[in-house]
Amino acid sequence: MAPLPARLLLSLQLLTILFGSGCATRFRDAGDRETAPAQREFDFFKLSLLWPGTECRHTRRCCSANACCRSSSPTEFTIHGLWADYNDGTWPACCEGSQFNESEISTLLSDLTKYWPTYQCGSSSTCHRSKGPFWAHEVFKLKLNVFLIDVIQYTT
Repeated sequence: MAPLPARLLLSLQLLTILFGSGCATRFRDAGDRETAPAQREFDFFKLSLLWPGTECRHTRRCCSANACCRSSSPTEFTIHGLWADYNDGTWPACCEGSQFNESEISTLLSDLTKYWPTYQCGSSSTCHRSKGPFWAHEVFKLKLNVFLIDVIQYTT
């Protein structure tokens, strides 16, 4: 398996250091509703990967957004998500804050498309009720967008 580009790897490492403010903890209460108390410092990150062979096996519809349908479809593990977690089984999610502007991370888009691809047609939902690529869903869900800008400024 080829290594991730140094810039993307550094970005992921910096995200693990920089992430943390402005999020709510998600957990299920007795009524099985998601509730969101105040943010606290998380305990660890979980990096989740996808095997494209398995993801592409279930492709029923091709479109330009679906990585399985590209001439250069992924042949190595790709990123599914980078999630902050707490030792008690809860996690920060759907954080408050400003809307994400994809143009602010334009220098990372080719790496994000390659290493964090979308394996479906259509767009993923985000916390702000907008739609976008799969990686944007993960960025919005965990409020990584604030830190992506800091990472880009740090690495350029």
